[in-house]
Amino acid sequence: MKKAYNETWVENIESQAIVREWYEEKVLSQEQYTEACKLFPVEFYQPNIFIEFGLFIFTNLAISATFGFMAITLLEPIVETSLGLGIVCVVYGVSMVFLLEYFIKSRKLYRSGTDNALLYVAIGSFLTAIFAFTDFRWSLYAYYFLSLIVFIPFLLRYGDPFVAIAIFVVWICSWFTLTIEFSIGKLIVPFVIMAVSVISFVFARWWSKNDNSAYYTDAQICIETGSLITFYLGGNYMVVREGNAILNGLNDSTQISFAPLFYLFTLAIPFIYLYFGLKQKDRKMVMVGLAAFAFSIFTYRFYFSVMPLEWAMTFGGAALVGFAVWGIWVLRTPKWGLTYQQTQASKYRDFEAFLVNQALPHGQGGKMKFGGGDFGGGGGGGNY
Repeated sequence: MKKAYNETWVENIESQAIVREWYEEKVLSQEQYTEACKLFPVEFYQPNIFIEFGLFIFTNLAISATFGFMAITLLEPIVETSLGLGIVCVVYGVSMVFLLEYFIKSRKLYRSGTDNALLYVAIGSFLTAIFAFTDFRWSLYAYYFLSLIVFIPFLLRYGDPFVAIAIFVVWICSWFTLTIEFSIGKLIVPFVIMAVSVISFVFARWWSKNDNSAYYTDAQICIETGSLITFYLGGNYMVVREGNAILNGLNDSTQISFAPLFYLFTLAIPFIYLYFGLKQKDRKMVMVGLAAFAFSIFTYRFYFSVMPLEWAMTFGGAALVGFAVWGIWVLRTPKWGLTYQQTQASKYRDFEAFLVNQALPHGQGGKMKFGGGDFGGGGGGGNY
């Protein structure tokens, strides 16, 4: 599908960020930095975070006021019926898409608040139309699958990370609600969630390898991270036990089937994440692994408290501080491909002459392609 935003400018945003990082680390001089930025022009309107939030809120208020006024005056007889409401929502959604496309092309917006608001309102209008046309009579999992049909084209065209998050949440919820429809579903739903999470993670990795442009990078990261989180939660003992109690309408949770297996998942998955995250220099996997490890400790303490909460927090905090100090001390010199010290400047010093050749007015040679690093992207690795 054709992309709405100028893909070259989107790529250049990442390239400029890398050039700026090199400048801050004294790899580039002021003159080289200025000339290098000219190689990667970005003409999008991108306000600071405060203006972006203001524009987002203002646009939503303007849209809500306009639709509300029309609904209680001109369209009141129409929206009183499900069919009329659905038709109005479709027209409204198409109008929002038209405005979104117009502002992107004429105002050169890119995640500036206004275009985000128009995008989300357009999606919400089409979803509301689906609910209205079906009069809320269909099964919940059917609405989830229909929602995916609405979300996916918007993701492919606009590459918005929040749309990617919505797609992943709806994808997981659709399988959850479909599974519990069956008599055996409540028993196997944790395994279904874990299996779907693995499929989602593999798909996101495949997608990022086959389309490694910056346009979809944020969306791919969101899906990968979500897959890691739901895979762990699907195997976490507390989530499974308490979720089983909720599904069966129990006031107090009871021991679950395959409890030893979920004990193993709760213990092992965080360490697996940390191991492969450090080995592959995958920051998001390391962060999810740390969070999962902390939640595993919480899970154990939820059922097997061995000391008062105040003592547990004190000893736990002291242990974490001690581990952090030990890690800083050990990694002062590189070990196992890891180090505490900043290495970005020296890491790219071999490429400085090449970048200078590109950045200075008299430079010759082809354009340098940034990005694609091994640790969190953005040129974080030693290869291009």
